[in-house]
Amino acid sequence: MAVVTNTKKSGVLNLWNLIFASFAVFGVVCWGLQLSKGLQVTNLGTHNMWGLYIVGFMIFTGVAAGCLLFAAVPYLFKLDAFKPYTPIASYLGAVASIVAASLFIIVDIGNPERAWLFITSGNFSSPMFWDFIMLASYMVISVIFTRQLLLVKAGKKAEEALKPIAWLAFLAGILVTVTSFVFCFQVARPLWNTPVQPLSFLIAALVAALAVMIVLACLLNRSEYIHMPTTLLAKMGKVVAALLCVELIIVATEVLIGLYPGSGEEHAAFSWLVAGKGAVGFWAELGALLAAIGILAMPGKAPKRGSLAAGAIIALIAVYLVKSNLLQVQLFNPLLNLPGPPVYGGSTGPYVPSLIENGLSLGIVALGALLLNLGLSKLNLRTSRQ
Repeated sequence: MAVVTNTKKSGVLNLWNLIFASFAVFGVVCWGLQLSKGLQVTNLGTHNMWGLYIVGFMIFTGVAAGCLLFAAVPYLFKLDAFKPYTPIASYLGAVASIVAASLFIIVDIGNPERAWLFITSGNFSSPMFWDFIMLASYMVISVIFTRQLLLVKAGKKAEEALKPIAWLAFLAGILVTVTSFVFCFQVARPLWNTPVQPLSFLIAALVAALAVMIVLACLLNRSEYIHMPTTLLAKMGKVVAALLCVELIIVATEVLIGLYPGSGEEHAAFSWLVAGKGAVGFWAELGALLAAIGILAMPGKAPKRGSLAAGAIIALIAVYLVKSNLLQVQLFNPLLNLPGPPVYGGSTGPYVPSLIENGLSLGIVALGALLLNLGLSKLNLRTSRQ
């Protein structure tokens, strides 16, 4: 996570940049090992062909979309108290999040040159191609929006002129539901092929973006880069708690509906998730959801920033577990097993990312944090004391 200090503490700034750059280089080394030895160095397999990389893509796409919404809403619905912080949110979505999301897809492909196929051989009927278009549009919209916000902040443009780009950013953020189509359009995957998935993905996007913004605001407040009142952080935390309550209801109802018949493919899959090999991840997911809700919904006019940051981090963990378990419960419980002896594709989970996957993912996140830190230090994103 980025930490920016004032000019008197430029040495600390450079130290954080050095730390982020070091982790990014470590990620490049891990990627080199993966490219030279193949995806066999990961714990992905015939059944679980999607893992940590795809979850990372979903989360950072959500952060990008949620940041667009966070930046747009104050100008559309008169939430003036949040306006000073919208350039930071827009820049976070424009660079750090989109770069990270794109890199997660590239490393998941295996051969990075295949990324060009999205441009040269894109299938217009494929939800994956729609996802590619959406991510590219996020980059363009976020960069333009950030530029317009900086012009308004500098007094070179009237605030009313932001409304068209704010509406465009708002609509683009809502369209994060397109990411869910990659999963819910797969009719042979009944646990994904449900109409509730677009709503779940939208909620996850908002939670991820707000959680990252809470943690970032706490760090930037501490370094006196911005001065966001704790009351505003608490309001953001309560919104995250409300959204997590909806996500908890979705998770609970999906599991209850799957288990109620007592037999069948869905019952077997949810039994695997609740009481089988996927149980650790599932109960950790429920625990994280409840813990984050309890911390962020805590009554009080001015809760401590440390508690809000802790609740936001747990909320991010909860989102990760929700998406990871969504993948695993279906991938390890397919409707049709592959032909051949059981040893071929016979893994029953649970999936745990390998050291290479973790190192590469850490490098991608560090690169995003480095870009964010550089932008915060170079651009006029600071706020004055309220």
